[in-house]
Amino acid sequence: MRMRAAIAMVSAAAATLFGSTPAAAGSADAAPAKTYSYLVLTPSAGTAQTMLAESAVRRAGGVVVYAYGRVGVVVAHGGPGFAAAVRGRPGVARVGATRTVPLRVRATGRPAARVGGAVSDPAEAAQWNLAMVHAYEAQRITEGSADVVVAVADSGVDDRHPDLAPNFDAALSVDCSTGRPIQAGAAWRAARSDHGTHVAGTIAAARDGRGVVGVAPGVRIAALRIGDEDALFHGEASVCGFVWLAEHAHRGLRIANHSYYNDPWWLLCPDDEDQAVIHEAVRRAAAYAAARGVLSIAAAGNDAYDLAHKTVDPHSPNDAVTGRPARPRPVTNACRELPAELPGVVTVAAVGANARRASYSNTGLGVVDLAGPGGDVAAGGEGVLSTSGDGGWARKQGTSMAAPAVTGVAALIASLHPTWGPDAITARLYATASRPACAAPCTAAGDIDSFHGHGLVDASRAVQPANRPRAPTDRRSARGPEPSRAIRSRATPKR
Repeated sequence: MRMRAAIAMVSAAAATLFGSTPAAAGSADAAPAKTYSYLVLTPSAGTAQTMLAESAVRRAGGVVVYAYGRVGVVVAHGGPGFAAAVRGRPGVARVGATRTVPLRVRATGRPAARVGGAVSDPAEAAQWNLAMVHAYEAQRITEGSADVVVAVADSGVDDRHPDLAPNFDAALSVDCSTGRPIQAGAAWRAARSDHGTHVAGTIAAARDGRGVVGVAPGVRIAALRIGDEDALFHGEASVCGFVWLAEHAHRGLRIANHSYYNDPWWLLCPDDEDQAVIHEAVRRAAAYAAARGVLSIAAAGNDAYDLAHKTVDPHSPNDAVTGRPARPRPVTNACRELPAELPGVVTVAAVGANARRASYSNTGLGVVDLAGPGGDVAAGGEGVLSTSGDGGWARKQGTSMAAPAVTGVAALIASLHPTWGPDAITARLYATASRPACAAPCTAAGDIDSFHGHGLVDASRAVQPANRPRAPTDRRSARGPEPSRAIRSRATPKR
């Protein structure tokens, strides 16, 4: 989860499908000074409402960056008075800014590609995280199917890495960091951060006799770049990403890993119109992806914070000019961390190599759904070894490293059960998780607790033939059956 949620350690060895309207070339990359980014919500989804909203944006002096008609969201750029000028116009239900500072003027070119570095010997023995979730045992049954594509919604993925190239799907990869989908020029590659590259390796690094191996080395990987050149993940990028997932689910994009939160607000609160609009726009897009059969899995965050008992947000906003730190602000449980606290998203906390809750991991009864191995150097353990920049490998720790272990297991389940949708896969993850001890200050309610949710993900149990959830009977939908009553009764509804 970026800076706080992935702590780097020492190195070791489209427009047609979206049904949307693109902006004029260059408008999202070279904004004039004092231009801000906004999300405009229409009263309902559909072409007619979206066209009205686009017209309202232009009449108010703004620029339409992209229009997502199927979720009723328009990404726009405008001056400081844009929101007031567009409110109340036909087709506009709400409007909010996605950041507190103007857009930066960008150079037209992208950073030059860097070539891969030295290749080390195979390092599977160093991957304690795979052993912890019994991934090697699971791989005796399945290494995953190439029909399943996992989207890495993150800072970008280096598809040239020797451990990722064999499984990479460029046709399903995209850069959403500006709020509009861009595929040209391998735009999905990260400008600076190798965070997404590390996450991708844990999910599906190829078993090819070099480096590391992923939990599901037989599935394909698609890069869904959400982070911009400043490693910030704004609401318009998430909207673009979730809609991309929805519109490409029929091509195998069934699982998505989200190891980030939406900037500049760590917690989005409903009593602030800008934050409320961001929340609603991302919620609409995420619901669209889920309805189209995509399971999203997200990192819980690295703030050692109880998300079920919110009192203060110490990080927001985080896009202010250098030298002006964010001021802690009082918050309540009505505020949400996105995408981790979206309905239907599987939220993952981290444990260290000792299988105990990582010291940095966020918690929350009814918020955390599962736990995965993320590493905890403070407890004397190691970080998670995976692919990194320049074709190398590195150890990192964080809930960002824990979430892809769960994502990899979900991909194995999806490979064995091609007709199962998000609900059935989630039910299987919950039902087969192991149950670590819940020692104070961990709190429990029935079979879930605040540190691990339903438990520590277990790949071997998840792919065993015994006690599988009933297969879907309605072949018209990829969502699959509802979880059984016994499984559903364990869950505390997401706050």
